Amino acid sequence: MDPDITLQDAYSQIPRISNATGIPSDLIKQIVDDNVERTMWVAGDPYVNVLKLNLILIEKYPAIYKSFS
Repeated sequence: MDPDITLQDAYSQIPRISNATGIPSDLIKQIVDDNVERTMWVAGDPYVNVLKLNLILIEKYPAIYKSFS
């Protein structure tokens, strides 16, 4: 199972995550933007690591994610 998704796929999931958690979508988008990786260092296709983003969200918003465990 590949933990990476395209940047566009990550953006498309922001409204759903925002609705489910109550975290404002602009804050989620900023987290996504801050964690973009590339397949070939700086010139490759942009992607995001889903596990990494989830861990960041859990760390930043522990009270929200406590209810999901």
